[in-house]
Amino acid sequence: MRVLEANLSYHLLGHEFSFGKNDHWLGPDKGASMLWSNNAENIYAFEINRIEPLRVPLLSRLTGPFRYVFFVGSLKGHTYPNSPWVHMEKISFKPTRNLEFGFDRLAVWGGKGHAPITLHTFLHSFFSFQNVSGTEKNSRNDPGARFGTFDFSYRLPFLRRWVTLYTDSLVHDDVSPVSAPRRAGYHPGIYLARVPGLEHLDLRLEGASTDTISSSTETGQFLYWEGIQRQGPTNKGFLVGDWVGRQGKGGQAWLTYHLSPQEEVQFMYRNAKASNKFIPGGTTQNDYEFLVCKRVLKDIEVRGWVQYEGWKAPIYKPGAQSDTTASVQITWFPRDPK
Repeated sequence: MRVLEANLSYHLLGHEFSFGKNDHWLGPDKGASMLWSNNAENIYAFEINRIEPLRVPLLSRLTGPFRYVFFVGSLKGHTYPNSPWVHMEKISFKPTRNLEFGFDRLAVWGGKGHAPITLHTFLHSFFSFQNVSGTEKNSRNDPGARFGTFDFSYRLPFLRRWVTLYTDSLVHDDVSPVSAPRRAGYHPGIYLARVPGLEHLDLRLEGASTDTISSSTETGQFLYWEGIQRQGPTNKGFLVGDWVGRQGKGGQAWLTYHLSPQEEVQFMYRNAKASNKFIPGGTTQNDYEFLVCKRVLKDIEVRGWVQYEGWKAPIYKPGAQSDTTASVQITWFPRDPK
């Protein structure tokens, strides 16, 4: 048996203090979050989550209410160095009912044979925002591999009920993508809540790129990578961030028809490419997915999907390859005996 998600929590003064394994989705995109998504298995972590919006006198007149979340825990599967830890902080603001934006920061620090995991090294990593020398990076005072993000979601003027524009962005060794846009990776998207004439149909389009201007001459050693923490923000070999990975580009689209608030028919397409400067010959993936969710009875839901994938990865297997996957899930929602 392996625990996938479980935690013990306590609510105090608008905060939830918890320990365990939780999902963390730290961006507005549906397909991925550039800093932390569910692409990798959850880690055991201690978390402080401000679950009720906080208003600060005077400041909130400008920024609106805000929330914050923090967690710290150990990453598994690392060997360069072994068993580093990670901490993450996010703060989000909502100055208007149509605009929300947030800043995130993640640091992977410590590890066997490099730097001890202590309160001192944690605080040093937590409060370190400036560049450090190579000597410090290779010492016990290394603040770790630091990543920053900026995201926003905005319902467009005159189209508030129709169109939402959003994006997520990530930078390494800079405080924020806002201060270093040429060094950042991006995952923008647009959501059309209803198609004119078809009120039950919606469309969502997203793109993704970590093949930045600054990484164009690199070999995958820019975003999601660091000289000391070579395996970067990964857990058990899987990237905790965006599926586009290192030095990659791609996009995803969903066309969904809602039969009812609990039922839908959906078609999804996803394309992903890795640069041939990172992986010799590059890679290409094209996924097509068809999903149906239907309530056969009031308390019985049937969800099924089938996916066809065509891919090319010359370094692994020559020529065009393909695979097909199907899944069926039946969920029972017990009724309240009252």
